[in-house]
Amino acid sequence: MAFLRHWVNGNAVSLYELEKAITLGRSKQCHIQLDDATVSSEHAEIRPQAKGYTLVDLGSTNGVRLNGEKVAEAALRQGDRFLLGTHEFEYLLQLPSELGKTQKIRKSWIPGVYYTE
Repeated sequence: MAFLRHWVNGNAVSLYELEKAITLGRSKQCHIQLDDATVSSEHAEIRPQAKGYTLVDLGSTNGVRLNGEKVAEAALRQGDRFLLGTHEFEYLLQLPSELGKTQKIRKSWIPGVYYTE
């Protein structure tokens, strides 16, 4: 089983279990919805493959950065990190043993900006 850990401003805010293809973007139809003006409506998709998952840019305006490099499509490996706008995701092959302290994330009045208390 694989997982996506969602990071905002250096804080882990969500953990998603991957079972099937998922879309990420601003649209309400996306599996993971991101409230961020720098993210396209349907920004990216994670597709299951015979050996793992593939990250695919769905023609987004600002692109997808995997480990700092802009990519159109790439196979994901343990520990890979990718950016969609201001949101960072980490690909994990197993559930982290320490999920860390739960933090309350608040949305500011500035689009795409979040803070912790």
